[in-house]
Order: sequence, then C-alpha cells, then structure tokens
Amino acid sequence: MKISTIAFPSVFESAFGNNENSSKDLLNGLKVKKDEKWYLVGNLAKRGGVNASRITNASPQEEDYEILFKAAMLNTVDRVQQPISITMGFPFSTYNVYKTAAEQFLSKRHFLVDYDTQTFNNTGSFKKAMFDIEKFEVIPEIVGGIIGLKKTTNNPNLDNFIAVSFGFGTVEGGMATGDGLVHRTCFSSHGIRYAINNLTRELSQKHYLEMKNEHQLDDAFMKGSIFTNRKRIDLRELRKTVLTQYYKEVISPLMRSYFTDLDYENCEKIYLMGGGAHYKELTDAFTEEFRNFLPVEIAPEPEKLISIGYLYNSLRISDNKAQRSVGLDLGNSSSIISIFDGEPNTANH
Repeated sequence: MKISTIAFPSVFESAFGNNENSSKDLLNGLKVKKDEKWYLVGNLAKRGGVNASRITNASPQEEDYEILFKAAMLNTVDRVQQPISITMGFPFSTYNVYKTAAEQFLSKRHFLVDYDTQTFNNTGSFKKAMFDIEKFEVIPEIVGGIIGLKKTTNNPNLDNFIAVSFGFGTVEGGMATGDGLVHRTCFSSHGIRYAINNLTRELSQKHYLEMKNEHQLDDAFMKGSIFTNRKRIDLRELRKTVLTQYYKEVISPLMRSYFTDLDYENCEKIYLMGGGAHYKELTDAFTEEFRNFLPVEIAPEPEKLISIGYLYNSLRISDNKAQRSVGLDLGNSSSIISIFDGEPNTANH
C-alpha cells in the first residue's frame, strides 16, 4: 500500500491584513479560524508572519493544539473517506499527563473547520470543512515509531532492538522485543531544542539576533547558517560543537542509565529516528560510542516514521479500512499527516 505523507511547520500567527494570492496551494496557504480569530498556519505563517511560533509540548487544552490539529486535518478532507479512524500520540514525558485530555478532545467526534481559500485561489472564498471521527487512539510516540519502523523496513519480525527518536522538544527511546516495549528501558528527555538554545546563547554574545524565536532559530540550525544584520553567519562549526556536547551531556548518560550490558547483548541494532536523525554530527557520535559492539542505523525517512506508525495503528482499529485511516504526528517542529493511497493489501495485515 502506498502512503502519502503531508508535512508543514508546526507554527502559527494571528492573521492581519491581506493574505490573498500569497501561496500556490492549500498546504502552503493554510489560514484557519478559531473563536472568531483567523490564523496563518505552517509555511504561510513563516512567510507572512513576523513571529510565527507555538508552545513546545502544548497540552490538548491549549489553542495551539486545536489550531494545528484543524490545519492538519484540512489537508485530508478530500483525500479520505468519512468517518475516519485516527491515531495521535505524545512523548513519554507528557503521555500520561495529556492522554486523557487528548481523548476528550477527539471524543467530540464532529469537527468544523473554517478556512480561507483566497490565499491560493483568485476566485477563492471563506469555506467550511466537516470531518467526523469514528475511532481514535492515543499512543506513545516511541510506539508509533517502532510500528512505523517495522512497516517501513517491511520486517514484521524485527525484534530485540533499541529505538531512539530525536524530536525538537524531546528525545526518547526504549528497547523493543517480540513481546513489546521493555518499559524499564524507556526514557524521555531534552530534544534538539537543548542544542539550539545553547547555540543561541553562544551567538547572542557576538550578534544581535533580532528577537528571533526558537522556531526561526531551528530553521537556521538545520540550514547551517543564519542571516542577521545583513550578514550571513556560518553556523556549521558551532552546530557541530553544540550537538557533540548535547550527545555527551544528555544522550550518552541516558543510554548508560537505562540500558544494561545484558540489554545490549540481547539487541541486534540501534535505530535512530525523528528529525534529529538527519544531523550527521549526532549520528556520528552515536556510531562512535557503540561501534565496537552494536551497529547503529538511521531509520528510513526518520522524520515520517511516527506518523506512519500511527497510520498503521489507525488501519488496525478501523478494521482494515485504509481509505478511512489517518496518522497524525503533531510535532513541535513539524506536523506530519500520513494517509493511504489506493486500496489496502490485506494479505500483510
């Protein structure tokens, strides 16, 4: 079964002024309404806003969650059948705290989204989209990542490995066996944001950063350069320094605390996933620490795995209705939606 994955930056800003014809399509022109206020979301907010941001690890009761959720679902309206089955999740650090609130949010079942198509269409207008939820589940992010890994590598018998997921707000990991997660090994701690904040503090000593928020700095961190005061500053060396330090101060102690020699002996591999797995400085540090006794591998399309795992979980709870299944990873850096294209191959499930 072919999977389509849609992603946009998890940022928004109140909409003021004219936003007509500022985008090429819906995904890049997301403008939604909540409580009589309009918001630019994702790429449109990054381009057309001044300080597009969101609360990191927001609760489902905060407006951040609802705005991003509605914007994400808007991208599925013409591509899935109603009513849908949806799976979402949280890192272990917030999972137990937010799970009930997320279930209450999803149990409304019926959602109405006001949106504006004038951002990308000459003859656009204000429109309403409806979507209905039939079934839903809220699961830990790392579980979604492990399901996604098994499906993406097309190896349902993939057992006895350690999974580590690098997100913007949190890093988490755990050991998976044929029986499931070994909870004793599951951890959650500071994500890539930790390194970005250190880079910001270092840069602030020499440069005026024009009140850039952490999401704008995250972009600069990824690009390896930042433009400030009409100058381009190369960040690659500094990025290498802060990521190496992040590994030594956060990741390595976590691995030592949560995994025993016996765990390592019983494991076949360490898989790295999440957007942070794209940073070579980080993956190199991992490989260096474990090179003598355990292979380290970057999972395929690491930033999409959690969303894909959620999608397969939705397929399971929907009684194999692929066209009604949605996986939604409302991440702190990106919101990633996964849906199926075409009919399911039931032989695999």
